[in-house]
Amino acid sequence: MRRTVVLGLALMVWTGALFLFPRDASAIPAFARRYGLSCSACHSAWPALNAAGWSFRMSGYRRLNGRDLEPTTKDIELYMGALSMPAIPPLAVTASFGFDFQQIKRTDSDGNKATQVGNSLNAEAIELFVAAPLGKHLSVFTEFPMFETHAPANDGPTGPAEANAATDPGSRRDIQFETESPTFEKGKGIWNTLLPEGWLPTDSLNIVVGVDELPLAFSPEGRRLATRPYLVYRRRALDLLSGTKLDDLLPNGSEADHLLRLGEPQILVELNGLLVPGGNLTDLAKPDTLSLEYHVGVTNGSNNNADPNREKDFFGRLAMRWWGVTLGVFGYYSPDIYDTGQRTDGSIAGNPSGEGIFSGAERHNEFYAVGPDLTLNLEPFDIPVWIEAQALFNSESNPTGFDKRFSWWGGFAQLNWKVVRSLVAYGRYDRIEGDHFDDTAATVGGVSGTTGTVKPREWMAVGGLQWYVLENLKLVGEYSRREFENHASTPAQQRIQEDSFTIRASLGF
Repeated sequence: MRRTVVLGLALMVWTGALFLFPRDASAIPAFARRYGLSCSACHSAWPALNAAGWSFRMSGYRRLNGRDLEPTTKDIELYMGALSMPAIPPLAVTASFGFDFQQIKRTDSDGNKATQVGNSLNAEAIELFVAAPLGKHLSVFTEFPMFETHAPANDGPTGPAEANAATDPGSRRDIQFETESPTFEKGKGIWNTLLPEGWLPTDSLNIVVGVDELPLAFSPEGRRLATRPYLVYRRRALDLLSGTKLDDLLPNGSEADHLLRLGEPQILVELNGLLVPGGNLTDLAKPDTLSLEYHVGVTNGSNNNADPNREKDFFGRLAMRWWGVTLGVFGYYSPDIYDTGQRTDGSIAGNPSGEGIFSGAERHNEFYAVGPDLTLNLEPFDIPVWIEAQALFNSESNPTGFDKRFSWWGGFAQLNWKVVRSLVAYGRYDRIEGDHFDDTAATVGGVSGTTGTVKPREWMAVGGLQWYVLENLKLVGEYSRREFENHASTPAQQRIQEDSFTIRASLGF
């Protein structure tokens, strides 16, 4: 508690410093070097995209609000103009360094408690980007994380298994932050205006092939303003129900890695487009222009891994933009999010030590998620405030293999405010609510379910300040509080309480 108070005071001091020393933001960021634009042309606050930034992305990084952009240095034409190569190397680097604090308190069903604390000076992330149009139609985007540091569970421990860890001696040890040196995360090719010119309006039918984020309304990765990830994009039924940690349930690392999470980049093929009913693409510069954006595609549903079960997943999003308001709906469907290895290695029969929870039967676990999203941006009315909200309703038909369905809903709302031009304050609330689940009365092949009665609830509150010393250099102070509870556990309520605090300096060039 004393450490939490000290860190809370540190956050207040940091906040005061931000208010005392604001400056106007001015710089030319790396990705805009090609066109000589400022960051604010595409970002409400780096890295969060504004409406113009979305249209720039949909055009394959060659048009802003429907108008063609000319590079500051003419491209080198290849194959008689069929393709081109940027004269300026299309490279960008982002780097974040800072201090992180994390405290986790666990309470198991018998009332036993344990507390873990950790803090570290971190090289949070260093990433290399290569992105550019290669002519009138083809574009590429690749992302190479070169170094990352994060807490062992980057989106926070959750579920009965982590609450039960209160009886594990290891749950009283200091938290050890983890470092990784990955080499590849995202890479995609984009072909804009798929049909011959004149058949359809520009940017109305495009194809994306590669490893990319799903077309969620708010980026689960680099374009998120807050440092903490959105819970609803991360959670699976196993996270919320399992009495065994996933690393123990799925000891083969690849099996845990390809457990579908909406917030992870996926290998996909996607068709998308941007339409302006009754108008022209260049009308996007006017705030009263109505535009429609659509995405539809197919993916393996195993994150950035090859398909382990032959089933293909389908996704789509449709959104309308008008006067700073974006209203959309996202949907995802999978015939089966598990594979044979997961069901076998995580089965009760396959774990004599009692760590298995699956029936072992090869029965599909059908999954769907659907829900609306809303962005309300008041900047067109000279009010520097925008609100972001997402709700998702999720269901898995057979998460433990005993033919018991589990459904849950979740979402978040975030308020962002430009206090001054170079200072952004934000607050977010995430929440997940799950139905009652109990598979102990079910039997498959002579094996009875062991999960027990679970009724999960999880919430998180995030607050932060970001001071843009330059448009591509910012200082971040953020605090979050997260709680998981199993309201069905007896005699005591299983609970996880997490406090996290971070200070970061982030630079893009």
